Amino acid sequence: MPDSRTTLASLVAIMCVACGPRAPMPQDPVAPVPESDSAALPEALTPDQLAARAAEARALEVAAAYPPIEQYAEDIYEGPALMASYQGETNDGVYEGYGVLTLPDSGVVMAGLFARGFLNGPGTARDMQGELFHEGMYLDGVPAEYSLPLDQRPKKG
Repeated sequence: MPDSRTTLASLVAIMCVACGPRAPMPQDPVAPVPESDSAALPEALTPDQLAARAAEARALEVAAAYPPIEQYAEDIYEGPALMASYQGETNDGVYEGYGVLTLPDSGVVMAGLFARGFLNGPGTARDMQGELFHEGMYLDGVPAEYSLPLDQRPKKG
């Protein structure tokens, strides 16, 4: 004759199976997301932009090995002298090679390849929060396309 404990255990097991977790309920259908122009793939980077990103990465790597040089940057912009901080390679006190120039008065951080004291070659300009202003080639601290006539400058999307 079956033991009363075995019978009780069997009944509990049957009840648990019968009242166990409920079957999953169907969820509300998900509305399809409409396609729009903003969902388009980003444009491919130009060779100048790729070079600028590589130069920025190299500049940040190099700058980490140098103490900051704090000085007034009188020749960078017209008008009153701006305070500047530069970390990177120099030659006789002039910015030469990879480095990072921070202009706290104007809120600009320039990183890339410097020559003759200015960003010359690939580089980037960002604000103090890291938002990108420009990436590409520079001539004497100014984006290279600014030296082109207006009708030959690249169009921004």
